[in-house]
Amino acid sequence: MLLIVADVHERASGVPQLLRELGATVEMRTLTRGDYVVGLETIVERKSVGDLHATIDAGRFWPQMKKIRAAGRCPYLLIEGPSLYRGCVLASGVRSLCLAVSDLGITIIRTEDAQDTARWLIALAIRRQDGAIRDRPIYAQRPQSADISPNEAALACAPGVSVETARTVLSRFGSLRQVSEASPDDLQALPGVGIRRATAITALIHDPWHAPNAH
Repeated sequence: MLLIVADVHERASGVPQLLRELGATVEMRTLTRGDYVVGLETIVERKSVGDLHATIDAGRFWPQMKKIRAAGRCPYLLIEGPSLYRGCVLASGVRSLCLAVSDLGITIIRTEDAQDTARWLIALAIRRQDGAIRDRPIYAQRPQSADISPNEAALACAPGVSVETARTVLSRFGSLRQVSEASPDDLQALPGVGIRRATAITALIHDPWHAPNAH
């Protein structure tokens, strides 16, 4: 079952009904953050182009972005309509705003109309239906309120290892040197690590370095 939770105010957009026609089970609720919940920690704020301009002009846009960014690890801003520039905000301002949203770690999705929006939401829900949120490399993770230490950054370079996982490992072993002395079995016993991440950490530390294009 593909479950999508939609805010009650979205009923008028027609998107919830289109989602049902595409095979999703849609639950209507009053949401305090975002317009759709399509999976684990995956929040979508939907705005028509006209609504985008109106909320910017009214000063409501950035508080809404703050809410969805705090609500889950995977926040999305979905903007529906054929042109971003049909409104009261200057085109240069819209471009700057979109870049600032991306800098906050919020992914922007552009759609043509309600039907296109529904199909994007279905695709996103399928991606999240197993409850998995794929670990992203450190450079792709949204900014954190606390600084990332060099030790955390180093471990987070291993494929599949997030900053959160790196902190779990370091909190157990205390230093990179002690992590390097740990066995794969010791590493994979930690919560959230498992054999795949334990193997990646071990390879990061112990595999020999080769210069690019070296033979």
